[in-house]
Amino acid sequence: MRNLQRGGVLASLVLCFVVGSGTVAVARDELAVFLNFPETHGFSDATHALVETKELVRGPLSAATELRFVDRAEDADVVLTVLGRGKGDVELTAALRTVSRSIVAPPVPIASTERYIDVLLTTGPCRTTAITVEDDSSDSCFRRIFVGVGLGELGERRAAKKPRVNSWDMCAEAVVRDIRAWLTENANRLRTLRTIASK
Repeated sequence: MRNLQRGGVLASLVLCFVVGSGTVAVARDELAVFLNFPETHGFSDATHALVETKELVRGPLSAATELRFVDRAEDADVVLTVLGRGKGDVELTAALRTVSRSIVAPPVPIASTERYIDVLLTTGPCRTTAITVEDDSSDSCFRRIFVGVGLGELGERRAAKKPRVNSWDMCAEAVVRDIRAWLTENANRLRTLRTIASK
């Protein structure tokens, strides 16, 4: 049974001052992210492939100015758990079937030779306790699977610096792009949860 460690909440307020004819304070409230592995009986369930995948996901996340990494789950607004990587619809379907029905896991069209990386995003009260993937959770605990695929941009025009098609790098960029979109759309709600938890 896989356990997932959940983090707490820590507000981060960055103030930028412009000196000149006057002082202007601009506040940017970053979201705190803890990136980790699944846990089994209190131990990180890490393999070489998962360690490598976590670093591939960390790269594009690090470029996001609206996010900052924290070293402990207790200090995070959201916990991102790298669940795994694989190839093809059979592997992905099997991986998603091991997940609780309470976790949002939208269907992902994927070719039989297409690579993928799947990441679990957790926010709400359950990010501060160890829970199993299979367990159901309360409505206030939100968990969602994001899947980045390697052939998703085949028909699109690709920039010169884009990673190779169907590479782990491309999967990591795809999953991070979707996670960032979700975090951007839900940033105000996440900040509200942070404020409530800090009272």
